[in-house]
Amino acid sequence: MESPNKRRRLADGRSTEASIGRQQRAAFLSSISRDISPPPSSRAPDSSTKASTSLTTPSSVIDANESMSKMQGAERKRTNEGANGTPHLVDSPFKLTTIRDLPASSNIDAVSLHDILGNPLIKEAWVFNFCFDIDWMMQCFDPDVRSMVQVKVIHGSWKREDPNKIAIDDACERWSNVDAASAYLPDPFGTHHSKMFILFTHDKQAEVIIHTANMLPKDWANMTQAVWRSGPLLKSDNKTQDLGEIGTGARFKYDLLQYLKAYKRLTKSVVEQLQNFDFSSVRGALVASVPCKIDNTQSKSTAMQHLWGYPQLREVISQTQQERSTARPQPSQPHLIAQVSSIATLHSDWLTTLVEAFSWAGGKPKKLPTLDIIYPTAINVAASLDGYAAGGSIHTKAESPAHLKQIEKLRPHLAQWTSEPSTTFRALRDTAAPHIKTYIQFNAKPTVDSLSKDEVAIEWALVTSANLSTQAWGSLPRKEDKSKSKSNSTKSDRVKEGMVHIQSFEIGVVVWPELFCEDSSDLSVRMVPVFGKDSPHQATDNGTNTSEIVVGIRMPYDLPTTSYKAGELPWSPHGTYKEPDSKGKTWN
Repeated sequence: MESPNKRRRLADGRSTEASIGRQQRAAFLSSISRDISPPPSSRAPDSSTKASTSLTTPSSVIDANESMSKMQGAERKRTNEGANGTPHLVDSPFKLTTIRDLPASSNIDAVSLHDILGNPLIKEAWVFNFCFDIDWMMQCFDPDVRSMVQVKVIHGSWKREDPNKIAIDDACERWSNVDAASAYLPDPFGTHHSKMFILFTHDKQAEVIIHTANMLPKDWANMTQAVWRSGPLLKSDNKTQDLGEIGTGARFKYDLLQYLKAYKRLTKSVVEQLQNFDFSSVRGALVASVPCKIDNTQSKSTAMQHLWGYPQLREVISQTQQERSTARPQPSQPHLIAQVSSIATLHSDWLTTLVEAFSWAGGKPKKLPTLDIIYPTAINVAASLDGYAAGGSIHTKAESPAHLKQIEKLRPHLAQWTSEPSTTFRALRDTAAPHIKTYIQFNAKPTVDSLSKDEVAIEWALVTSANLSTQAWGSLPRKEDKSKSKSNSTKSDRVKEGMVHIQSFEIGVVVWPELFCEDSSDLSVRMVPVFGKDSPHQATDNGTNTSEIVVGIRMPYDLPTTSYKAGELPWSPHGTYKEPDSKGKTWN
């Protein structure tokens, strides 16, 4: 069913927020008596230079303030198009990162780390991630302020001998404005895998950025990554923390604060600050994981028990079905593409449980989608810009009989990172090895014919740090041991029955078409894949209604997908590869 009132609040709040934000930022900049780098610019950069701007080195000069606000403005502008009889076009809420060794034509609308951290107005930055190169990261801040920005690093390397922890602590000695802390991980197999920035600026704004890249040079150079940005958030007097409805800014804020509270005392300061900001402009739902145990019979988050992992995913996907517009037909055979950079050892029934969570509606799974799992082969990695070296952060095991058995079970679903040479729907990232993680459900499996006829639609899309693993999404619920009678089982045993065990920190954002509806009952909405840029194309061949909103989702991979060939194995960094890669090197 539709939720017109909710969509009205989203649209109205977004417009008001933008106007106030521009006024406050302009007033602040005009009050500064000294020149800062980068200097203010009164006009937007020419479109021909847009791609090259995002490829600048940390020391380059760009108008970071303009870049930060332009992202929000571009989406609003496209949403308002259509008055002259053309569809309303909305840019992709997900962006790809720039690829250093690809031409500007392959980096249209892409963002660099300097685009995110280069704003000279940043006064405080919270950086959540897995691996860090602190010295390199600090070079991405504006040179005038990088020694003054208060940087808080949250990582998961708690062992004294961990090289990541040693490097972080050593760098903090060189940067007096950088503090680091390790998140508590109660399980030895859990990791702090979340990747997020929370930025606060001198002009009293904040921004949340959720992405897929480690804070390492190679992750931001030639690897495919994705970024979601909240856009500028303004101060608000409303500090209520009600759950709210999934898909609203209020609920996103609630879920984010609950996630941050899982770090306990480490994040007390950032929680207190974010409580003062208005999230009404945010369009998306947070799907995250924290180390915990959850009752699998619980269908919704409550004030007493928040859902995480695939139980939370189930709740969000169910909401997308409830909001589904009557103008958007139910697909007869949906198709899910899970694109990941790591596949763990999985229980035989676990993947089905996860796919069911992606198909949840009305307290039960709807018709299960067909499934592709995009994961690179050894040939895909060897042909990438960085060659085999790119595969160091792409993981699965393909050595033991148990590993090979799992691969054979997954083989009908496995698809390569690169496509057939004849593919015309190209993402221009086939040579940039994937560290990105996306889960996208289509109305049907994309084919050349359906793509050419503009018949492919997206039901929902998720960008996340979570790969295919029980540590990230949660284990299968523990079942009752039939060999024990209830009279003989302990209270502790009974509590564990039906519990989902999550071991890691993960974070991601889900979007779906109805989030972008305007305050108009005659507008239909659909979400479509876009290639090589963020905006959907104007012309359509399927009789598109001119009162339709078309939301783009930037594709990181080519379509249609290309299945593994007979005998092909997924890339494993533990393997030995004698065939020279793109750099002329082997791997052993």
